[in-house]
Amino acid sequence: MKRPALRMRLAAGFALAVLAVVTPYAIAVLALEWQSFRRAFDHHLQEDLEVAGQMLRVTDGRVSWAAGEGPDPGYDAGDHRWVEVFTPGGERLYARGIPRNPAISAALPAPGQSDRVADLRTPAGAYVRLRTASRLIGDVPVIIRVARSEDEIRDQWLTLTVIFVLTIPLAVLAAGGAGYVLAGRALAPIARMASRARTITADRLHERLPVENPDDELGGLAAVFNRTMERLEDAFERLRRFTADASHELRTPLTALRTVGEVGLREPRTPAEYRDIVGSMLEEAGRLTRLVEDLLALSRFDSNRVPLAPEPLDLGVLAREVASHLGVLAEEKSIDLRVHTHGHTMVLADRPTLRQAVINVLDNAIKYSPTGKTVDMSVASGNGHGVLTVSDEGPGIPREHHGRIFDRFYRVDRARTRDIDGTGLGLAIAQWAVAASHGDIAVESADGAGSRFTIRLPAA
Repeated sequence: MKRPALRMRLAAGFALAVLAVVTPYAIAVLALEWQSFRRAFDHHLQEDLEVAGQMLRVTDGRVSWAAGEGPDPGYDAGDHRWVEVFTPGGERLYARGIPRNPAISAALPAPGQSDRVADLRTPAGAYVRLRTASRLIGDVPVIIRVARSEDEIRDQWLTLTVIFVLTIPLAVLAAGGAGYVLAGRALAPIARMASRARTITADRLHERLPVENPDDELGGLAAVFNRTMERLEDAFERLRRFTADASHELRTPLTALRTVGEVGLREPRTPAEYRDIVGSMLEEAGRLTRLVEDLLALSRFDSNRVPLAPEPLDLGVLAREVASHLGVLAEEKSIDLRVHTHGHTMVLADRPTLRQAVINVLDNAIKYSPTGKTVDMSVASGNGHGVLTVSDEGPGIPREHHGRIFDRFYRVDRARTRDIDGTGLGLAIAQWAVAASHGDIAVESADGAGSRFTIRLPAA
């Protein structure tokens, strides 16, 4: 079953809320009015009882009305009021008003001995309320019963009930209509945002939703959506750039492989020349393999498919292990690789990923350092962190490139040369690996003044 539109649900909810408030209010008013009518009515009956006690006389043992037996407009004009006098045994001594009618008198109940209030209906269908009390008229004990018709107050109460019954549905309808209009106005900005959002496609990610009032909830929603679109646009841009760079990096070794192969097949060659050609092809294949492996590693990182097991480890021991692993590369370039540690620097990190990060940073320092220079790697601790720094005496990194040096495939323009082997993914992998251990990596460098990479990790 299809749900109604939000605007209709809001209007219906507003109408139901008004109904839920007005209905108990109307019921309470009707109940209070009925009690008020009854209290006023009982007060009049008490007054009638007191007046009757004052108007009765005893003459020669006979109870009579002080005004005589002539007509009394207060009691004889209709069925709205009457008075009766009985002996304690229930024999009626006197009556004023409609009880003089034998048929009505026969339908009335016996007065009883105790003071009480009762309701009854006459044979004509009138509602009557009775008040009964015992009195002494002179020395004669009597029971006085006064009564009044309730038809008038019942008519008033029914009129009030009809008014509520007719006005409550109208009020609910009016509330629903007002809620529909107000909901339409409140939801209009959402409709405009939805219309604008439908125009945003992969080719128009730069567009944003209008923020009419940044201080209200809808303005906050639009701002959150716009920030999401900014992140999405940035992700798309990085994906396009990554795809273009990956295509370029993959095309280079593939082109070299094809060129070397084609040149080798153009004319007969000696076994030694064929070995050189195959060696060149294997070198390019190795470069292509490293690039594919780095791409696969980044893909696993992005999809969170790399199992991480943080553990306490000695950062100094790890630094010496990596230096020993890359010592051959430093010796090939006559680079003096120095490692400085200060006691035991224990950090909490995933060992394989952190080791890869340190390898990538140190490998970069060795590759970009001129022959015969020095690369320093030091480990220290402080402020609840373990700090590993790698410093080189290479060409340095201009300051304008610092913000993108950890981007994938990003290289400083001067470094884009075939003389230095690399995939352009080493620092990107290092940054991810350090971040996976809740650390950070930063660079300090200037053009022509070498570079200094700093890795900070939480202490164990």
